[in-house]
Amino acid sequence: MSPEDYVQMPTERLLRLFAESANESGVGRVFQYGGGAPPDAFLPTREETNRGFAENAAIAGALSCKATTLEIEPLFDSDDPDIRICAAALLSGFAPALSEAAWRGVMAKCSTREALARGERARALPPARPTLAEMDDDALMARFEDAAERLTACRFIDWRDDERDAEVRNAIIVEQTEIGAEIRRRGMLARLLPYLDGADPSARLFAALGCLRIAAAKAAATLEEIGVNGSLDDRAVALENLERWRNRPCAAPSGDGPSGWRAGVGCATKAQVDAG
Repeated sequence: MSPEDYVQMPTERLLRLFAESANESGVGRVFQYGGGAPPDAFLPTREETNRGFAENAAIAGALSCKATTLEIEPLFDSDDPDIRICAAALLSGFAPALSEAAWRGVMAKCSTREALARGERARALPPARPTLAEMDDDALMARFEDAAERLTACRFIDWRDDERDAEVRNAIIVEQTEIGAEIRRRGMLARLLPYLDGADPSARLFAALGCLRIAAAKAAATLEEIGVNGSLDDRAVALENLERWRNRPCAAPSGDGPSGWRAGVGCATKAQVDAG
């Protein structure tokens, strides 16, 4: 059909055709699985993807002229990754924040609304008082968890390309660095040990950096695992710090955060680290 044919159709039919052509393209499944699709996953051929997406784009052009935001929003919330990705790619102008959340939700294998909530969580500012120095030990550890959760939630904001989101993420890293310094100052590094087996990836990473001082073998093993299975950024931080700890133990790491946490202050041979 031509773009003119689509423009003549009622919106309800266009929405149905948009979903059908999105499924034909399979772009959501392609993005979601990447190179790790399960054996029973049905993925379209490249020709089917190109044909379906081209049709989808023509339908989206007609929808942009006729549909309302309320009519388009359900596409961003769809359980179908193909529909969500096509809507995010072609209809983002209707609801930019929801479009971004739809895209990130597909990548993270979670709902659009969960991705949106995680992005809001990342941008939530911590209270100014009490200060870290004013907190008791339990409150300090709770703040450690809170900052780690917000840092992990930064995976749902556009910190690579959006200057404000980059500032949000950088501020959390600085905050977590300061929390780590306070934990170390109070001699509380042992309270980080349970986080080495925790679910939050940022808490695991920061805890492992801190625990290199007190449980080198366990912390190093955690960093090695993060270096294999963590996010791209976490892998780089984990492996860089582990290498610096093992190969330049008297000089690394020197900070309190990634490439940091003052975890590496002190001298140890590689054999001592491996032996714990």
